[in-house]
Amino acid sequence: MEFSFVRAVRPVLASGALILITSLASANLAAAQAAGTQAAAGQAGQPQKNWKDRAEYDLYVKITQTTDAKQRLELLNTWRDKYPQTDFQAERNQAYIGTLGQIAQSDPSQRQALIDKCGEVLKTDPKNFTAAYYLTLMGPQVGGNSPPPDLITQVQGAAHVVLDQADTMFSPDKKKPGVSDADWAKAKNQIVALEHTALGWAASAGKDNATAENEYKASLEANPDQGTVSAAYAKLLMDEKKYPEALFQYARAAEYSGPGPSVPAATRTQLLDYFNKAYTQYHGSAQGADQLLAQAKTSALPQGPLNITSQADLANAQADVINKRIESDPGFKLWYTIKQSLTGDQGDQFFNSNVKDAEIPGGAEGVKNFTGTVISIDPPDHPTKVVLGIEDPTKPDVTLEFSQPLPATALDKIKVG
Repeated sequence: MEFSFVRAVRPVLASGALILITSLASANLAAAQAAGTQAAAGQAGQPQKNWKDRAEYDLYVKITQTTDAKQRLELLNTWRDKYPQTDFQAERNQAYIGTLGQIAQSDPSQRQALIDKCGEVLKTDPKNFTAAYYLTLMGPQVGGNSPPPDLITQVQGAAHVVLDQADTMFSPDKKKPGVSDADWAKAKNQIVALEHTALGWAASAGKDNATAENEYKASLEANPDQGTVSAAYAKLLMDEKKYPEALFQYARAAEYSGPGPSVPAATRTQLLDYFNKAYTQYHGSAQGADQLLAQAKTSALPQGPLNITSQADLANAQADVINKRIESDPGFKLWYTIKQSLTGDQGDQFFNSNVKDAEIPGGAEGVKNFTGTVISIDPPDHPTKVVLGIEDPTKPDVTLEFSQPLPATALDKIKVG
């Protein structure tokens, strides 16, 4: 059975995480400004940093006072070009990350520059939380479905940097004024989820599907409000032929519309159509599909075993029942054998040579009569037609038609069911 649909996941920044990111960008600039001022004045136990000249200092001050991110980026580029060597390289890098981080949210052309800068910073400051965060945010968006191996490695390393520091960065004493405890905890969960999503993307790109599954699941456990992650998780599970789990995630991606990141409305419609088709193809009918959609609408992960039986399993179960009945019921065995022969490719020939004008069962294999369950009699008071179920007591197999209504004495023995 083959299924295919969306593959890659494009991480979308959830609103709650903006609490942290906005503060990171502001903190980077503020920290750079403070560090520059303190360093210029000298700190105990550290070599004093010096400006090359007054013009460098004035340019630095102007950068820290510029609120427009694009204008600030131009000033940072001027600083870099005029003063390629500076005692304030760390402060400049922090300002670059904060500025590019603001711009790259809406300007894809700056995302690679942000990744490059984050990678540069992490080489000398491997625990830089902000650089690691932005690298994991933008890396999958730039890398797409076929990223270069070095980007995969960068994203994996950066994600672990963020996860290792998440508890510290989101400790109560780091909470910003005006942010509720609930929003602070939610922001942490969104960041943790993003890192697991990035690790899932990296593992998937590296063909490590088992790890990718675990990471996407961990992402949804940390933050269930991610329809985009459910879509990527669904595709991965479908590729692994884990059909019930994949169908659930497709249902989730199709049903989830917010408040967290969701796939576009038009894509959700396509996903719903795909889910309905795939569910019926796998299960053999639409029975149970609505219940699965209802569950997925309110839950990112199944709340218990997914009892979606495949057509193959249903057929095997039905075959087991028939085989056991054949072994224990000679009359059914004879009837089933005749039915299979009549409905096969040589049915007409079998009828003419074995059934036509024959008295069946007539004692063949010791069977004198066939038995069945009465499904209906028509008309009820003076029936001339009786419908029987033999293989399945609820489905018609045989219709007996009589030229004269059955007598009342027969009705005592013929009961529906």
